[in-house]
Amino acid sequence: MNKIEFHKRKVVERFSQKTLGYEQHAQLQKLVADRLAGYFPELGSPDILAIGCGTGFLTAHLLTHYPGTACEITDLSQAMLEQCAQNFRDHKQLQFGLMDGERPEPGKRYDLIATSMTAQWFTQPAKSLAQLRGLLKPGGVLLYSTIGADLFPQWRAVLRELGLPCGLVDMEELPGVIDEEIHQMRFESGVRFLQNLKMTGASMPRPDYRALSAGELRSAIRLFETKMQARADWHILYGRLLG
Repeated sequence: MNKIEFHKRKVVERFSQKTLGYEQHAQLQKLVADRLAGYFPELGSPDILAIGCGTGFLTAHLLTHYPGTACEITDLSQAMLEQCAQNFRDHKQLQFGLMDGERPEPGKRYDLIATSMTAQWFTQPAKSLAQLRGLLKPGGVLLYSTIGADLFPQWRAVLRELGLPCGLVDMEELPGVIDEEIHQMRFESGVRFLQNLKMTGASMPRPDYRALSAGELRSAIRLFETKMQARADWHILYGRLLG
């Protein structure tokens, strides 16, 4: 197993371990799914593919916006997929299946592909989104939300000031961005900030990251609290690609 595959497996394990507490701590992810759903196109009986379903924030919107339509709901985490299937067990039109969004099943074409807060975990986000675009029918739509390059500038600044490495993903330029927003969150402490990331499964660092020592982490948390008042900005991008 190469380094990239090992990292992807660790990401899946991290999310799978946090399935039960995910919805309680993922308020931001829910807000983002709510906004992404506002871009759903008007389609008659569309073929729909959802990638990275998590526990079902975006799935709920698909059911509301396209009632009765068969949807393929996928995730790379078996635990997340099972929880989503349990949450929507009364909706027989949903088909649940394991899928790596960077390795979609070839052949079938879709009127709508939707993925929320997933692309940042792709090894090559821009290339993978372009690949997914290739699964659209003529006139089809791919909608996505993901993090932007200005994610958590306060935490980055603290680590930079202390000369410490940062494990946050550096998002590359993505195609089809139509909107962006900043969600500023203030936490009770730096520890709470890191715990929130951990409880949503989003604390997995990039593959080349050197983990901070206990002393380094304590110094970073102190500075984050005193200088940044434990504030952290989520930079969110919304994108649309057409078939």
